[in-house]
Amino acid sequence: MGNVTRADRGETDIDRGVSAAPLPAFSNDWGVAAVNITVPRSLSVSEAHGLKPRADIVWREDAPGDRYVQVEAIMRGALEPAFARFQGSVPVEMNIEVTRFHALTERARYTVGGQHEIEFVVTVRHAETGEVLSAPRSVDLTFRALGGRQAVEAEQQGITQRSRITEHLVAWVATEFRA
Repeated sequence: MGNVTRADRGETDIDRGVSAAPLPAFSNDWGVAAVNITVPRSLSVSEAHGLKPRADIVWREDAPGDRYVQVEAIMRGALEPAFARFQGSVPVEMNIEVTRFHALTERARYTVGGQHEIEFVVTVRHAETGEVLSAPRSVDLTFRALGGRQAVEAEQQGITQRSRITEHLVAWVATEFRA
């Protein structure tokens, strides 16, 4: 695992159209050979301190830096281990293209809270032939973010935005891809 594809290196699954149809049942014969995470440089990033900046990527828990790389690392850190348990005989690639990664700004986190908006397109391909086994599908994993006193208490217990987002992504794999 560990392949990274960048949208600026050619056509991506999202360019080929996105289906809203549910993913087919994860085949017991599928073994996840790669989890390819794409965070296109075309996504907008905001470092504004408002309640909800207008941007595709809002991430603050890491030090200032390349937010695209940071988001890719969060997604990879959650999804690679989650998919590693699938060890069937047909090698597949899970292609994940992030379309929105919106965590809370400091201002929102310590006042009103809000939503973690984690959105992406997933496509399953045969790892050797490239055949699409599951057409591109939009996934919206938006969920409630902690705010105010709840956020402070959670942080004191080591529960960060990163840990909550990671847990949510892992739960999605377990629910969506029952084997």
